[in-house]
Amino acid sequence: MKKSDSAAPQGSTKKARITPKRVGWIALNVVLPAWEISSVTRHAGRNVSRLWQRIRDVTAGRGAGDYRPADWSQAVADSGMAPARLARNFRVSRWIWWGLMWLTGLPAAGFLLMLTAAGSSVSGTGWLRVGCVVLVLLLLAATGFVQALKASYRLWQLTEKRVSASEAGSFQAYLQETRWCRQVLSGGLL
Repeated sequence: MKKSDSAAPQGSTKKARITPKRVGWIALNVVLPAWEISSVTRHAGRNVSRLWQRIRDVTAGRGAGDYRPADWSQAVADSGMAPARLARNFRVSRWIWWGLMWLTGLPAAGFLLMLTAAGSSVSGTGWLRVGCVVLVLLLLAATGFVQALKASYRLWQLTEKRVSASEAGSFQAYLQETRWCRQVLSGGLL
């Protein structure tokens, strides 16, 4: 077998040659990330400023043009649907969100139980991966819970015929008068 001719002799050191190809490669590695960063900041900056403006508008409080019905009959009339149709829509919405809540909450609880049962046999990256999945599932379950709570509240307003503050149809009144947590967790069955 022949020795490779490309091997450098033992006494000499190989000098790094700067070739046009290497200069181009270095330039691309510097220019492209800089271009990417400027592009991301340009697009994200606009979106962040719009989001910040929306947050300020929402948290600024209610303005003069906000909708506040005087009573239950006006609210139902303004919806353009019959009370039975509204009730059906709220029930369907509550069931959809209830399903999302349980379909994501139960696997998250199962993953946590399996992770604690495995204990120290799971590596740090395993904990991190499962932790991220559990976090996403719990956030989806929380979203389902809140949306099911909203649908239950609207359904309560519809059935009790109490919408305005004078009729005691506020969210605080709903929380005080009902077993809201049990109602949301059971999907309205209890």
